[in-house]
Amino acid sequence: MVKILGIAGSPRQNGNTSLLLEEALKGARAAGATVNKIVVCNREINPCLGCGWCRRSGACQQEDAMEKIYGLTLSSHGIILAAPVYFNSLNAQTKALIDRHQCIWARKEILKEEITDPDTRHARRGLFLSTAGADDPHAFDGAIKVVDSFFRLLDIEYYHRLLFFRMGERGAVRNHPTAMRDAYSAGEQLVAEISRSLGDTRS
Repeated sequence: MVKILGIAGSPRQNGNTSLLLEEALKGARAAGATVNKIVVCNREINPCLGCGWCRRSGACQQEDAMEKIYGLTLSSHGIILAAPVYFNSLNAQTKALIDRHQCIWARKEILKEEITDPDTRHARRGLFLSTAGADDPHAFDGAIKVVDSFFRLLDIEYYHRLLFFRMGERGAVRNHPTAMRDAYSAGEQLVAEISRSLGDTRS
C-alpha cells in the first residue's frame, strides 16, 4: 500500500494551499493510497537553534512534535507539501519544520546513515503545492529552492509542483479555472507513479 503524507503549512485555516492539499489528498485516496496529514500550526514545532548537537548524535535535543514528524517524512512513499509564499519564500511555520530536519541531514551527510528504506527509496516522490498573492510568477523562486533541498534530503529526487500566483484572498484558488482539478489529478498521478515504481498494480 502506498503511503502518502500531506503537510499543510499555512497558518490560515482553510486558506488556498489548504484547499489545494485537500483536493490532492482526495486524489491520492481515490488512487488507493493511505494518507496521513500534518497541520503544521497545530503542532508544537520549535525553530532550529543551530546548536550543532545533531552533528554528533544525529538527533535533535529539543523535545516537541518533530520526533513523530520525522517518522512520517522518512517512511512515507510520497510527500505532498502545501505552503504559501511569504516575502518570496516559504512561510515561517513551514520553514521551521524544514529547518528542524537538520538532524536528518546530519544522520545522512555526517554520520553516513541510511535515512530511508533502500528497498523503496527509488519510488519516493513529492508534490509541492503553493500560492502567492503577488502578481509575479517568479515569486516562487525562493520557495522552490528550499523545497528542492528538503525533498533531496529526504531521497525524493523527482517531484511535481503546482504554483498559483494572484491568490491573495482566502479561497481565491476556488475561482481558478483548473486549480482544484489539477490538484486532485496531481494527487492521483503521484500515487500511480509511486505504485508503478514499486511494482504495485493495485492503483
